[in-house]
Amino acid sequence: MTKDESHNLLQEFLDKFKTPDTLTLEKYTDNGEKRDDFTYWVEWKLDCFGGIKGGSSYKFGIYKYNKRPGADVKSDNQYAWGDKLGNTCDEAFGNVKKKILDVIEYSSGDTVEYNNIEAINLGPAFKWKIAFLYSKNRLVPVYKKEALFQAAKRLEVLPEKVTVASLQKALMDYYNKHADKFDNDICSYGSYVWTIGNADLSQSNQIIKYGAPGTGKTYSVEIEAKEFFDIWQLDAQNSTEDFKDHYEFVQFHPSYSYEDFIEGIKPVLGADGNTKLQLKDGIFKTFCRKAAQYEIWLLKNGIMKPGDQEKGKLSEILVKDVRINSCEKCPISIPENAKDDEPVQDYIPPYFFVIDEINRADLSRVFGELMYCLEYRGYGGRIKTQYSELEDGDTIFYDDNGQHYFFIPENVYIIGTMNTIDRSIESFDFALRRRFLWQRVDPSESVLQEYFDKKGKQDFYEYLVPLWKKLNNKIAGNPLLGEDYEIGHSYLMKLDKYPDCDKPSAYRDIIWQKHILPILEEYFRGMGGEAKQQIDDLKKEFFSKANSKA
Repeated sequence: MTKDESHNLLQEFLDKFKTPDTLTLEKYTDNGEKRDDFTYWVEWKLDCFGGIKGGSSYKFGIYKYNKRPGADVKSDNQYAWGDKLGNTCDEAFGNVKKKILDVIEYSSGDTVEYNNIEAINLGPAFKWKIAFLYSKNRLVPVYKKEALFQAAKRLEVLPEKVTVASLQKALMDYYNKHADKFDNDICSYGSYVWTIGNADLSQSNQIIKYGAPGTGKTYSVEIEAKEFFDIWQLDAQNSTEDFKDHYEFVQFHPSYSYEDFIEGIKPVLGADGNTKLQLKDGIFKTFCRKAAQYEIWLLKNGIMKPGDQEKGKLSEILVKDVRINSCEKCPISIPENAKDDEPVQDYIPPYFFVIDEINRADLSRVFGELMYCLEYRGYGGRIKTQYSELEDGDTIFYDDNGQHYFFIPENVYIIGTMNTIDRSIESFDFALRRRFLWQRVDPSESVLQEYFDKKGKQDFYEYLVPLWKKLNNKIAGNPLLGEDYEIGHSYLMKLDKYPDCDKPSAYRDIIWQKHILPILEEYFRGMGGEAKQQIDDLKKEFFSKANSKA
């Protein structure tokens, strides 16, 4: 969505709800199949101004419901609301409406009253998004406290007392000083804050994404890497680097070897037509060579001095060190307005090496002596490889007085993905496990909600997702399976494969037969007659009574 399109959409919302004091309950929440109510606009239609999708409708205070509400909730068989909001539907909505009007008043006045917004007892993300929509772009369109906290920490503007209000103010103060960096666009700044506030890559350069099959692990990696790269380009003021040159993808398999990954002796056809054995670089060493060019340049030009207490590590090299000592063309692009006391590391681009199904190979054999390099990055973690004595010419990674070394540059991010049900998971021994940050990726209802909404198939979502959740609950509680065997959301995202399927129940039948049943049969393979009983029990959940929108 373009900047103009999002602006027009926001204006449409403000025109529609410009007098919230006249808001009725029917216009506030769930007003029919083609929803046009206040909560739908805030949660879904204005997603371009920060996401608050998914989770419980309890955040709205009062809402329509199609299932029995939980504890601390009252209902009249049509609406449900928090029991502290009142005894009747009208009383509850009156209290919710007053809270919303207060949020709008505190955010739309001459100055934003951060602390007064914080004090209002309404769903936190919901109220802060309302505040942003009426604030005339004077708040950050990010509503998750942890993301705001991590962003403020990264930008070094962390307030002494951490609340959403104080974080919002601190980050807005930063924006007001650096708005030109974001083209004076608060949404661009919001995307920036969200990315640096959520990126696991900000916390570790070695990550494993794991979880049940079909949860979008591989799909999400490239998106997150691209977002992280875009943030680096913005911070470093570098528009010349191409993300494709900084991203490599490989899939491990049982026969994958050290020779494929690092280096090995392989047959090569010579110019005379005869075959000879020659030392060749593997894919990871070739990739690291590209990423290491910056650190190697600093080493060769004597700017980084191994063993020196002040300039022995990449993190200790400042912009002024490069400016003063440059004696040949520098591969590091440093903008003219960069400050002398900034770390030069901020201007070295990141490189992303993705290993899909990382646990399917014999990892000890593939990584070999790289275990040390994974622990200690850069020149300080240099090693001699198995074939270092045979290296010459193009296969030499770094020559230090005739000694050949390899190291993993500090700007390389290694991201692995794995399905936890894979029987080869034991290949990850403890020594290797502790060198990675582990991020579990679970089946996501909000991903499905967004998917079906974009496809214009809200009825499919309302029909299928409750059945999918019941199926996964049954799988999670099965003593032979567990949550690692749940059905990922991507198994339901097959509308493009079946464009002629126009009924939710028919789509459910296809998804079961062609996508879910085969994986369940694999789960129970070898169990004979018991497998059929187990699968039939799971099928009953997915084919249980649904709502009337079939």
